[in-house]
Amino acid sequence: MKYLDINSEDLKRDSGIYTASEIAGQPELWEKTFRRVIEEKNGIDNFISKAIKDECPYIILTGAGTSAFIGEALAGTFQKKFGAVCRAVGTTDIITHPENYFIKSKTTLLVSFARSGDSPESVQAAVLARQYCDDIYELNITCNKDGALAKRITEKNSYVFLLPEETNDKSLAMTSSFSSMLLAGLLIAGIKEIDQMDRVVSGICDLGNYILNEYLAGLKNIAEKDFKRMVFLGSGPLFGVAHESHLKVQELSNGEIICKFDSFLGFRHGPKAVVNDATVVVYLLSNNSYANLYELDLIRSVIATAAGEKSVVIGNQYDEKEFRFDLAIRFPGNIDDIPEDFLSVFYVLPAQIIGFYKSLNLGLSPDSPSKSGSISRVVQGVKIYNKS
Repeated sequence: MKYLDINSEDLKRDSGIYTASEIAGQPELWEKTFRRVIEEKNGIDNFISKAIKDECPYIILTGAGTSAFIGEALAGTFQKKFGAVCRAVGTTDIITHPENYFIKSKTTLLVSFARSGDSPESVQAAVLARQYCDDIYELNITCNKDGALAKRITEKNSYVFLLPEETNDKSLAMTSSFSSMLLAGLLIAGIKEIDQMDRVVSGICDLGNYILNEYLAGLKNIAEKDFKRMVFLGSGPLFGVAHESHLKVQELSNGEIICKFDSFLGFRHGPKAVVNDATVVVYLLSNNSYANLYELDLIRSVIATAAGEKSVVIGNQYDEKEFRFDLAIRFPGNIDDIPEDFLSVFYVLPAQIIGFYKSLNLGLSPDSPSKSGSISRVVQGVKIYNKS
């Protein structure tokens, strides 16, 4: 058996079997996640309808680390779908300053994302929500049926959506858990049209497999180049994916590769200074034609002031005669058929794969790349204090 084109025996020897298999298995898990949402559509729809019953409800999407970036990718989707004010706020921000995010008189839907559901911040954010809101609804989306967040099903006005058990990654770095919870969030936001989503889900599964089948060699080649910095740029829903992508490479390289993320327009305002000949810039192109105008202008600007950086592009929305990249991940057919929000699910794959190969290239163990133990699968050592 091979995962990411490496024999399983070699992966076990290098402590990379979990990460490799979890990255490679994502398209199959996306299909399973879709089927599970279908199975629970009535329960989800009823819960959401109660939570947003008011004329102007308030939605907070939360999580810690990678799970928080799911909210960043979904905030626009939830706001558009429900006509509600929606914010993505990390649990790590909520527990120190809850008064900055909760509005006591507002009916609030708190949507929590968590792989294990056992990090101290996950539960404390939900506890604080009940202290600071008169009318609170909890939707907990998690991969671990035994986690503390999953057990909050007994709380009033709560709903727990459990993803397939296989999404509960065993490796340190969240990969299938991220993309599957992200897909679950997209499907839940569109729960009333869920029966018509087969084509979209099938499309993103096919495109995920296309990356895994056609671009492993190219991504491995990028990972083996000599670079010290990596920058990920994404607009709209792809901003959250850029955020997650930067963390994935940084985690899997044990900080040997320093990464940044930004929006295309935001990158002009100072952060572009990090680009030099030891940098790889990754462009996550939207299929939103309006946003794409700004994205291509930024790429032209970087090229005009080229500092010898390497470049990777994901997406079809550019003229191959005008632009040249060190690696171009282009898709067959017309990906305009995929709603912009759903690009996020498979656009995260390249960073996961680069991070995995870079980890091996640096002599690390992808399943547990942190030599010092400074980062762990479930965050430890967070002491929770009472908020008076």
